[in-house]
Amino acid sequence: MKELSSIDSDKPNKKNDNGTQNDKLLIKKLNKEVAEKDNEIIQLKNKLSDSQERIHDMIIEKGSLKKQINNFELKELDIQFGKFGELKNDYNKLEHRLNITKEHLDKARNQIIFHKKVIEDLENRGFMDYLRKKFPESFVNYKKKL
Repeated sequence: MKELSSIDSDKPNKKNDNGTQNDKLLIKKLNKEVAEKDNEIIQLKNKLSDSQERIHDMIIEKGSLKKQINNFELKELDIQFGKFGELKNDYNKLEHRLNITKEHLDKARNQIIFHKKVIEDLENRGFMDYLRKKFPESFVNYKKKL
């Protein structure tokens, strides 16, 4: 029986040798998979780090762009306000010119009315007044203004 047990024990040893070889191959295969997975993890970490850096850069750029937009909007408002100021100044100048022109026209109208009165008084002067060289009062006032 010892022989059988030794024969039986020889068989398991071959199986054990095959099993250990299989185990070694399996361990190598698993180690290789672990190494590949570690490489994948490192690559993913690198991608994550790059993505986070890009996101951070984009956030900074977004803030910078917002500041630029605000500056441009302020400049645009400043330009519009400047144009408004120019328009207001032009309006005030035109209004002043209008008032001056109106005053000149009122003065001219009053002079025309006065001249018309002088002419009418001279036309309506009688022959006797003409001979006596008596002039109407409006004409005397006219001569004084000259």
